[in-house]
Amino acid sequence: MIGDTVWAKFGESELRFGKIEERKMCNNWAYVRVNWVGDTALEMDRARVMELRGCDKYSDWYRIDKVSFFNKNELISKINKL
Repeated sequence: MIGDTVWAKFGESELRFGKIEERKMCNNWAYVRVNWVGDTALEMDRARVMELRGCDKYSDWYRIDKVSFFNKNELISKINKL
């Protein structure tokens, strides 16, 4: 689990990619903290919301059913066939 690659959708068209750094259990659900890469869209939105509302609406923990696992090498191989 730790070190696995995952993706998640952000907004209408952004895909986020990262590696799981940490895992915890809460109320019978697994949560993961992910090191997202190239996450400019979320970081810009997060900064804007914090500036406007004075609070951070985002959590660094994601319920396990909100991320999708993938194999990086298999995904790259498929993309290269396009």
